[in-house]
Amino acid sequence: MVARMLVATLALLFCVQDPKAPAVDLPVLKPDTVEVLELGNGTRIQGRVLRATEQAIFIDVGYDVLKVPIASVLRRETVDGKRTGGVVHEKLWSRAELPERSVAEGAKLMGEAVVKIEAAGGQGSGFVTNADGWVVTNFHVVEREVEVDVVVYSLGKNGFEPRTVRKCKVAAINPNMDLALVKMEAPSDLQLKTIYLGDSDGMQVGDTVYAIGAPIGLDRTVSSGIISVTNRTFEGRCHFQITTPINPGNSGGPLFNLRGEVVGVNSAGYRGFQGLNFAIPAKYVIDFLNNRDAFALDTTRSENGVHYLPAPRKPKAAPAAK
Repeated sequence: MVARMLVATLALLFCVQDPKAPAVDLPVLKPDTVEVLELGNGTRIQGRVLRATEQAIFIDVGYDVLKVPIASVLRRETVDGKRTGGVVHEKLWSRAELPERSVAEGAKLMGEAVVKIEAAGGQGSGFVTNADGWVVTNFHVVEREVEVDVVVYSLGKNGFEPRTVRKCKVAAINPNMDLALVKMEAPSDLQLKTIYLGDSDGMQVGDTVYAIGAPIGLDRTVSSGIISVTNRTFEGRCHFQITTPINPGNSGGPLFNLRGEVVGVNSAGYRGFQGLNFAIPAKYVIDFLNNRDAFALDTTRSENGVHYLPAPRKPKAAPAAK
């Protein structure tokens, strides 16, 4: 018993002192709390979680302490079936139970998952939802395009290093909700960071939110504000009205809450008016991703899947007076 406690203590100290493993600060569990980890290969591990980081979970299984990579955990719950902290992976997106952080901490942690979209008609922002290269942005950013370039900002030894991935395919579009999905084939040496989608219905008026994007091409710009209205109708769609500054180039970028979850997609702002900006709630993004096949882009259509009404006929000239 003493030997097992010593091993557990050493593993916990190792995790605390590991500079490469920033803590997620998941909810503190009671010492007698036992959890079950369900892994991608069907394996289930039951034991007491000692500590969790962004990379791994350290779990005491009774005779040893196991280090389980976060990426291999599909589900984490207590023995009575209640879900606890951890990451849950859906097909094209993920969710997680994260602690609140400052804007500075959240932007540093999640910033690598924010990208810039460059198209022939302009540019915007986006965010990676899946490590296979799926990127969400606004439809109006990629409108009338079938391929765009995506600029990824990876954190290297000398700070953020931009890398451009060319000819990324526009895979799905929802013009009515102003959403688009881009498939990026990243180089093998580029490891993509991903965001987590949060519960947009849980946001309230006055909650702090912040955006990361490329307004007028200024890469990696962070701006913060609050939610002014949770259900403002704008251009026939329900939006968050926010005070977070949104400028051309921010379109398609993520709106984060203080837990670092994406609760909206920045879409529009009134020029000349301060604090009057809009974001599409994340619940519509989740529906878009879960039903990607229904919104798949038909590249054989010259109008890019959108029907345009014909222009009105030119009025006939009045007959000349005799």
